[in-house]
Amino acid sequence: MSAATDGLILIFLAAGCTLGWHANRAYAAHGDVKSTKKKIPGYRKSRHRNGVIAVILAFVICAVVLDLLRNSH
Repeated sequence: MSAATDGLILIFLAAGCTLGWHANRAYAAHGDVKSTKKKIPGYRKSRHRNGVIAVILAFVICAVVLDLLRNSH
């Protein structure tokens, strides 16, 4: 593997970890709405923000992967 391949692997690993972290935070926050809604100020904003970030990251990752696949042929 070349240095460029190693760099791409590290970038996708970081993007995947970030996507998973934000998706997990949004999912976990959504599951605890009844018990923690009154305890944490800005709870709905936090849920919404993490969900939007996860969707945006998923879209960017898919776009980059599709572009890489199209350029490889």
